[in-house]
Amino acid sequence: MKYLITIPCVNRAERGATNVLERTFESFEKSGMFESKINFKIVLLESGSKDTTYLDFLQKYKDKYNTNIEIHYSTDVLNGTTNTFRMFVYIKKVIGYIDYVLWMDDDVFVCKNFIENADLWIKKYAKNLPFTSLYAPYRTNLDNKHRFRHNALIGSFFGTCCTVLRPYVADAILKYWFLPYFDEYNYNPDRRFRDCIMKEYPWYKIFFLSFPSLVQHMNIGSTIRKNQNSRGHEALYFYGEHVDPNYIGLIYKNKLVEENKEEKVNIDDNKIKEEELNIIQELSIDDNNESNKINIDIHEEKTLSNEL
Repeated sequence: MKYLITIPCVNRAERGATNVLERTFESFEKSGMFESKINFKIVLLESGSKDTTYLDFLQKYKDKYNTNIEIHYSTDVLNGTTNTFRMFVYIKKVIGYIDYVLWMDDDVFVCKNFIENADLWIKKYAKNLPFTSLYAPYRTNLDNKHRFRHNALIGSFFGTCCTVLRPYVADAILKYWFLPYFDEYNYNPDRRFRDCIMKEYPWYKIFFLSFPSLVQHMNIGSTIRKNQNSRGHEALYFYGEHVDPNYIGLIYKNKLVEENKEEKVNIDDNKIKEEELNIIQELSIDDNNESNKINIDIHEEKTLSNEL
């Protein structure tokens, strides 16, 4: 699986706030993300700040880990809406080359072994869906069939701290992004994204989320709004920066529980580690074929929606 992590960013000091992007990357590093074998690259879309030296710290990650980090600058001063539109223009260019996009904010914490757990969750619970989320700042509903997946009404969506997208979704987003009523009612990027999805995929009524969240919003308030004292949203339940959800173990343990429910067999935690390789192979068995199936057709999408 190939992942693209996109992060729109701005020099927050120029908006009367404190820059926190460096803290986000510290969390990435603590999670072990830059030492992972998962195939990913990071693209930051800088929104035309006058002073871009706030990004200088990224060089140390490039040098230390040989990490694939790109910065795309703008010659125009962009707001959050136009910079996010620019992000989707970029995503459209990678259709056919990237399996999933992780659209992340520049002010988040992540759990330990974040990228490995995100990879496992997506393979197990979100394959082929247009979008899902690894962040839940609101109440969700239990999924009776899947222990670590919740669902919520698409109309309730907000908070794009870590939204998982198939790249082809960019076509729909670009089509609707500047609808007149979005501008009339001053829709932020989160709400624009939500309404674009609802317009393009009207048969999707719910979307899926990891539970608990794999990421947490720093909750320091918005740098765009005039009210700098406003509280930002945050996940109701977050694993924690120093906690490894260990989805490989949990998926296997849950599988054993289901297989042995009638016999009430006790689960040996040591056995979980012995079987991790088998589960990874099971989850990854279709990876080679998946890369060639970026664009699922409309009939497959409708079939997926009926299953939801």
